[in-house]
Amino acid sequence: MSRSKSTVCCELRAAAKGKDKGNGTDRGTANTGNRPDRIERGTAMTACPQCPQSSLRHTLVSDTLPGHTCASCGGILISLVAYRRWRETLGPVSEPSHNVHPADDTDEIVTCSKCKGLMTKYRISAEAPNRIDLCASCEDVWLDQGEWDLVEALAGSDHLANIITQPWQRRIRMETEEHLEETRLRDKFGDDYERLSSFREWYFEHPARDEILAYLLRRLG
Repeated sequence: MSRSKSTVCCELRAAAKGKDKGNGTDRGTANTGNRPDRIERGTAMTACPQCPQSSLRHTLVSDTLPGHTCASCGGILISLVAYRRWRETLGPVSEPSHNVHPADDTDEIVTCSKCKGLMTKYRISAEAPNRIDLCASCEDVWLDQGEWDLVEALAGSDHLANIITQPWQRRIRMETEEHLEETRLRDKFGDDYERLSSFREWYFEHPARDEILAYLLRRLG
């Protein structure tokens, strides 16, 4: 028995639709395979930069700040793009705190979990030896366990994104050098260092300090 033209057309359309579904596609939809539309919290990601044998999992670093964490070492991977967006929603923040305790830091070279390139270390503050690791290509920052709280306490309004700038790093170097110089003078002069320090403050605040300096040079010359 012969089939009508309309029956053949219907069968062809049904076969084409079945083929599309078998290839993981549908009409007007790109082939996404098994990739989810969004990453759920706890979903395993790429290898941890600190301990490659462990995988990073999606988490919330703060209420609305997404990140990835390692269950083994406790480190956190944060996108600078997401961090800037999160910071903009907070508005004014408190002044930096100087009553902080350094967290554990690693001196090892850290590799980006995405592009596998080497990450650059940036000192957080002169008050603590900790350094964050940045991948400039992916704009991701790796924080060792405990460093997130340290960054937030020390950074204040000058937040995480500013730590990787040259002015911030230059200021840290200057503060570190001043601290080393003060330590050296304390060791050299002992109790007399306090008298020297008081005299310096008095001298710089005095309106006639140029005349004072000239007098001392004449007497000591």
